[in-house]
Amino acid sequence: MVRPRAENYEEKRQSILDGAAAMFAERGFDGTSIAAIAQYCGVSKALLYHYYQSKEALLFDMLHSHCTLLVETAKGSIEKNHEPERQLQSLIRSLMALYVSSRDKHVVLLNSLHCLPQDQQKQIKDQEKRVLQVIKDLLAKLRPGLDAPTKTSLAMYLMGAINWTYTWFKAQGAVSAQEFADLATTIFLSGIHGRLPES
Repeated sequence: MVRPRAENYEEKRQSILDGAAAMFAERGFDGTSIAAIAQYCGVSKALLYHYYQSKEALLFDMLHSHCTLLVETAKGSIEKNHEPERQLQSLIRSLMALYVSSRDKHVVLLNSLHCLPQDQQKQIKDQEKRVLQVIKDLLAKLRPGLDAPTKTSLAMYLMGAINWTYTWFKAQGAVSAQEFADLATTIFLSGIHGRLPES
């Protein structure tokens, strides 16, 4: 007989993911043990293994759910507006807000993806490509006629500017996440509507 799930199963699972993300972000994947995660989360190793059979399974679920949210956030932000410039602003605002609220998981995504098996890495990278495609489609609206390599380069440039804010951005600093997002939007739009180098 299959053991029924507790009513707070998802809440407890998310708590484990959040705790593991905090530890992975601080100590690295290799520097964090299942026992340490269990202690940090205030649960037994047996209970943690009830949710995840291995540290790798925990990492994959963490990154998969985080990237699923990234894709949903990117697509949803575009659907809120019709003008490409407003879509870009909404996109960057939404991604910044997500990165700030999920900083630990984003750090783990950037630093520990390589710890997963190749097939699982591919699944995560495919989700990242879906976010990138949203940006490339938006670039096609903002600057019709861009060739594919240029769109990819510009999309990667924009993602890089947002992705690595975790290394310096302070949520309680003088500039808010939305203010930075609007600054990045303005600068990017000034460039995309300006004169680009000849290919």
